[in-house]
Amino acid sequence: MPRGGKVRDALNDGKKLLGGWVNMASPIATEIMAGAGFDFLMIDQEHGLGDAMTAVSQQQAIRSGGPCAALLRVHDNDPQLIKRALDSGVDGLMVPLVETAEAAAAVVNACLMPPLGQRGVAPGNVRAARFGYEKDHFIKTKGQDVFVMSQVETALTVENLPEIGKVEGIDMLFIGRNDLASSIGKLDDQKSPESLELLENAERLIKESGRWLGGIPGDGDNAAAMFQRGYDLVIAASDHALVRDGAVAAVRANKDR
Repeated sequence: MPRGGKVRDALNDGKKLLGGWVNMASPIATEIMAGAGFDFLMIDQEHGLGDAMTAVSQQQAIRSGGPCAALLRVHDNDPQLIKRALDSGVDGLMVPLVETAEAAAAVVNACLMPPLGQRGVAPGNVRAARFGYEKDHFIKTKGQDVFVMSQVETALTVENLPEIGKVEGIDMLFIGRNDLASSIGKLDDQKSPESLELLENAERLIKESGRWLGGIPGDGDNAAAMFQRGYDLVIAASDHALVRDGAVAAVRANKDR
């Protein structure tokens, strides 16, 4: 059931992927986002509001709303948490705060089934195997049909990128810009010379590693500029921010009522 291979195929073909966050744990908001034409939607369960059931409902909404891929960010590099997310059937997984090659290897180990990794297997039970209807395919792929993303969010991670980039099974290294700046004492200051230097070093090292590069726009930046700088994937919008900004714009447009 997972279609992470299609994400890899698109990137291998040179396509630049544009995505959106879905943080509200709302199937309706997710379905509306899916219909807009994004290449993928990222169900956020690090800073978003959802749980295991809303993750399934949001995936169903993505499938019904458009052809985009369904990805999910967990809140921790925990094998049980990762297993539960993968069993829900997502096409791809994002793991935050992966600071070392050992931590990156743990992500891969949690995503792959034996003998490739140590992910627990229940092919007759889980949605990722269509509750047993696709048991044979589920066992055959051993978890390799999931697109795996590891986040780069601290100066220590940037320092370790040459080694992290060597970990087989990590498809993409995804920069979290605000956390990256925060890690050097520049909370919410992505434009400082130090923050920009760290960001540029991260971008350079990721591209040198041969892994795909992902990220989000920061202050004064946008998806088009990031794609030109070599990003392969950008998450450029979020459900809650679109609702918030649209509501504010509607009120401002009628402020003289």
